[in-house]
Amino acid sequence: MKKTILTITQSKTNYYLSLIADAATAALFLILGLTHSTDMMATFALFIIGALFFTFLEYAVHAWFFHIHHPLKIFIEGHAHHHKDPFSYDAMPFFMSFVIASVFAWFFSLFMSGADALGIVGGLVLGYFNYGIVHHIMHRTEFQEGGYWRYMQEFHFSHHKKPKMNHGVTTDIWDRVFGTYSSWEASDLKGMNLLKKANRFSDMFH
Repeated sequence: MKKTILTITQSKTNYYLSLIADAATAALFLILGLTHSTDMMATFALFIIGALFFTFLEYAVHAWFFHIHHPLKIFIEGHAHHHKDPFSYDAMPFFMSFVIASVFAWFFSLFMSGADALGIVGGLVLGYFNYGIVHHIMHRTEFQEGGYWRYMQEFHFSHHKKPKMNHGVTTDIWDRVFGTYSSWEASDLKGMNLLKKANRFSDMFH
């Protein structure tokens, strides 16, 4: 069973289906939330809050779930495959974001309106989609030097050399908060020379 799951999560088809499913789930939850909301501005605000809060979850899952020992070793092994091959196509089974989001929306609806629960969870899924797109591009396109995304790209590549440090992908804020921020040397950026220097946005998805 574990071998089958790992085969699915390392499939290029599943990888791209996951990005599509994440975007669709975020849009669906937002639309449903706004459709059933009695205060559309509040629901949309929760959607934005959810997307921003995901930056913390991005850090927490990466640092405290993928890089520490715990009984659910399949998650550790799946992430270890990405570290072994940074250009691999690793992603959760494409339907999982919808399943997990639905469970969280149900849980949040116990404490707030169903519309607001859909809004905030939709925002979390949008944050996850944003993380997925940024991570995808970082491993396939070399950013121009001097910009913020080049800085974050080097920050992330240094994590592959120092797995206990620099866990953020879209921001370094939480690494600074929790003391896992580390500077890097040119030797920590091994692999970046293999990235394509894309001139068009479409090139980033090759």
